[in-house]
Amino acid sequence: MNEFVADPGWGWWIIGYFFLGGIAAGAYFLATLIDLLGSSEDRPLARIGYVIALPLIVICGVFLTLDLHRPERFWHMLFKSEVVHDALTQGWPTTGAGWRTMAGAPLLKYWSPMSMGSWALTFFGLCAALSLVGSQWPGGKIERILRLSWFGKLIAVLGCVSGFFVAAYTGALLSATNQPIWSDTVWIAPVFLTSAASTGIAAMLLLMHRRKIAQGSLERLEKADIWVLALELLFFVLFLASIGAWLLPVLRSPHGLVLIVGTLLLGLLAPLAVHLRLGLIGRWETVAAVLVLVGGFMLRYGILTTPPAMLAHHSMTLAGFGPEDGRPRGGGAGADPANHPAGVKPPSKIDGTR
Repeated sequence: MNEFVADPGWGWWIIGYFFLGGIAAGAYFLATLIDLLGSSEDRPLARIGYVIALPLIVICGVFLTLDLHRPERFWHMLFKSEVVHDALTQGWPTTGAGWRTMAGAPLLKYWSPMSMGSWALTFFGLCAALSLVGSQWPGGKIERILRLSWFGKLIAVLGCVSGFFVAAYTGALLSATNQPIWSDTVWIAPVFLTSAASTGIAAMLLLMHRRKIAQGSLERLEKADIWVLALELLFFVLFLASIGAWLLPVLRSPHGLVLIVGTLLLGLLAPLAVHLRLGLIGRWETVAAVLVLVGGFMLRYGILTTPPAMLAHHSMTLAGFGPEDGRPRGGGAGADPANHPAGVKPPSKIDGTR
């Protein structure tokens, strides 16, 4: 590995977290949208979204915990360990003193993506659990409180905000690193966000066949899928355009082929072709949903693995020019550090040599 860029070492646990977290956020968002704007006949479809969101977000929490070097200390991202120990010493949860001390234990570092992400994941899971419980007994008191009342709607809206934060902040986090490709574009977060919506809809389309769903609801869901896929396609094209000189090296990389060809053909163009030309005929809507999910996985796998793989194998050389060209040589004021006097070999970002 080169000396300038460190590989974060994210493996399958993080890839799975990115993928399943997106599906959960997308399904919950659509379920909330149906509950807020849809009719009573659409509510069974919304229930499917809540059924998808909760178990997947729980699995995401497990994946993040397993990825830690010390998984048993996962709660340190949420609470101050020394305060928790003091509260336990004071008899928490059976004493008032223990509760007063424990009130100061929550740890929220707004400047830390890991801390913000951990709290967003926890809050999203709580909202998803309440919404799921509220949707399980149609017509009952629990549904009126946790789903149909202003309180239930507030839970759903806050759950959407935290869910889409979970889906999008991962892309923003990548853009803030010094990894090639990740640091060269601002379009990863929008792509992840639209992909979350498309994969959430796809998961709902796969599960809806085992439940009694009105035909009108299914048709509206398919139309929503078309619009979301079109928007995701637009953002993905903007992402490809934004990486500029990296595009050809990425296409020469196996991981890059998964990212670009897999996402573009399998995850976007093929499902759009199915929806636009075949519609909801026979099993084709299932095929489209599976393709969207495969493409969503390839997107996250490719995004996370391509830059580290390219650096690890020292497999590309970038050529081009920038506004720095023509600046004075030799390190003077305004000098371009890449313009070295003849015979001086600059530090390499690829092979780590000097």
